[in-house]
Formats: sequence, C-alpha cells, structure tokens
Amino acid sequence: MGISVSANETYATDSKVRWFASEGDINSKLASIIGKKFEEYREKWDAVNRFELETNFPLFLQLETNQICNLMCPSCPIGQPEAHAKYVSSEKMDWSLYQKIILEGEKYDCPSMEPQGTNEPFLDQNLENYIRFAADHGFIDIMLNTNGTILSEERARKFLKSGATRLRFSLDAATKETYEKVRLGAKYETTMKNIERFIEIKKQEKSDLPMVGVNFCKTKFNEHEEEDFIAKWIDKADFFVIQDFQPPDLDKNYSEFLPSKSIFRENIQKSGYNCQQPWQRVLVRSNGEVCPCCAFFSEELSLGNLKDHSLHELWNSKEMHDLRIMHKRGNYEENQWCKKCINHMSGDYNDSQLIDIKTPSKN
Repeated sequence: MGISVSANETYATDSKVRWFASEGDINSKLASIIGKKFEEYREKWDAVNRFELETNFPLFLQLETNQICNLMCPSCPIGQPEAHAKYVSSEKMDWSLYQKIILEGEKYDCPSMEPQGTNEPFLDQNLENYIRFAADHGFIDIMLNTNGTILSEERARKFLKSGATRLRFSLDAATKETYEKVRLGAKYETTMKNIERFIEIKKQEKSDLPMVGVNFCKTKFNEHEEEDFIAKWIDKADFFVIQDFQPPDLDKNYSEFLPSKSIFRENIQKSGYNCQQPWQRVLVRSNGEVCPCCAFFSEELSLGNLKDHSLHELWNSKEMHDLRIMHKRGNYEENQWCKKCINHMSGDYNDSQLIDIKTPSKN
C-alpha cells in the first residue's frame, strides 16, 4: 500500500510536521462521517493557515486538564528536571473552568479541541466526561494524544463511546530497544498489545471513530528507524505523524537531540518559515493561563488568565493581534521567545543572531 501525504492535515506548526494517511485523505474521511460542518471548519482552517482569515475566536482549543504523566521521556519537560521545575505544575484544571471554556467555545462555534497538554490523559478517570461534555456542546473534532501504556480493554471500550474523533499514540520508535530508551518507564510489548487491542475492539464495535494515528518525534536517537516505523504501521493505523523534536527548555542547548535530517530545516530552506499557531489556536494551561501556541514554554507568552478575562477577550486583544501580524510578516526577532524557538529548532543556539528564515511575503 502506498503512502499519500495529507497536505491539509496539520495541527502543529506546518514547517516541522508531516502527516500521512494509510489511504485517502483523513479530512475527507472525517467529512464523510461528520458532514458539511466539518468541511466548513477545514476550509476556515486552510484560510487561517494562509493568513487570509483572522477569526473572532480560536478554531482549536487545547485544554491542559492536568500535568501528570507516568513516563519520563527526555524530549518532554516532565522528563527534564530544570524544565519540569519551570513549566510543570501539580495543579489540576477545575471542572467549572473547563465547563466555562467549552460553553464559551460553543457560543462562538469553535469546532475542535483537545483536553490535554503535557499530561498522559488516560491517568484521569474523568477523561471521557471531558470529551463527552465538549461533544455535547458543539465540538465536532475532538482529538487526543496518549502514550498508550495504560489503555486497558475496559477503558478502550469506554473511550470509544466518548465522542472523540482522533486518537494518536506517541511511540517514537519501531523497535523495543529504541522505544524503551526514548520512552522512559514504558514497556514495548505492553504498549503494542494495548494499541493492537484498541484497533481490534474498534473493528469489533464497527466504530468509524476515533481515527487511530501513531506519532514519531524525530531525534538523533531514533531517526534511523523512521522508515521502519512507517512500514510497521502503514496497514494498521489510519494516519501517522512524523515531526521534529522540540526543545522542552529554550534556556538549554539540546543540539545533541536534533536529527541530522530536519523537516523544519528542509522546509525553511525551500520556502521560508510560517508559524500559524497564533492564528489557529490557544493552549489553556491547567492554572487558567492562556497561551498562543502549544510549545512547552508557551506560558512565557501568556496573554492572561481566564480567572480575570474571557477567552474571546484575550483572543481579540491587541497583544494577540500584534503577535499574529508579527508571524504573518515573519518578524520573529520582535519576540524573544519566538526568536529562541526558531533558533533552537534550526540548531542555531546563538541568541544574538536570528537565522534568515523570514517569509517571502511582507504584507
């Protein structure tokens, strides 16, 4: 079976992620299941990614209900002590705050969300309630990432009824040896069994949703397994994602993690760089802080707290509008954190110099 690139299937910064589908286009499949409203949402998403549409509310909400995980992966702030101290909290999002956000999203016809941040979602016994509440209030595309280590048969059957549209397993390896190096605390055989069982239960239940995907975050330690990873999952998963490593802490040098062949570096050399995240989405941390992107360090860019503001107010603030214009023009040097992010993703750790990756358009 051949691999077809799903060009519009981008929920992270376009220049560091490649999405593939086992057959056909995932968006077309979801549109056939969900209907016209999904098509309209994806048309808006594409217009936003071209910087042609500035919406009055985010198209995608990432709600970090907690920051708890059972693994210590080195590519995540939970697995890095200094980053953990700066960016990881034990605070859990109040159910009342979660409801408030979802109801505001319903008011402005927000179509998509993810009830997760840095955490392992299946550690939360209320996960399916979070998803069902969003589905019952107008959200038509609800996605989730999991490490898959604790997904039991009972939980799998419960999750299938929750209303989620996409479930992605973060694996980052094709072999047991590499998997247990990059996913510290996980057992390869257990995770593979959990995923395969979930796919089988989904078939037994004759359920179209959620679409099942697998994720491969490229680093120097696993890039040799990229093709084997694709071959392993091409006939099993509905889609799979290859993405670049993103440093969990911009105050440290993570050059030893960077793959020799970077999707990010390849793309910026071909066509410049665009980060669409402030046009697409917000991340709401478990403490209510609203951030304009999904990066681990995004709280450094906090727009404000939902204890003091509405999400609509923060999305339409001058600060957020100016950040969007900065990204459209490619003037990333205007923000120290955006500048650091680009430098680190490119492997350039000289903070006094921004590499030349501005977009061709200066409109």
